[in-house]
Amino acid sequence: MVNEDRYCDDILIQLSAIQKSIGSLSNHILENHLYSCVSKSIEDGNIEILDELISIFKRFNK
Repeated sequence: MVNEDRYCDDILIQLSAIQKSIGSLSNHILENHLYSCVSKSIEDGNIEILDELISIFKRFNK
């Protein structure tokens, strides 16, 4: 769109849509991670996984 010299508002709208899509995908992957990897780790007695989760949530909230 930039190379085509499209109107700035159109580009910004597309960028916003991309950001929302990436956020949605990230949330989906995180949810799957919680239900699969994290729950299995906790069942196996690996509570260190909680430190990983805290780190992930801190990165998400920046």
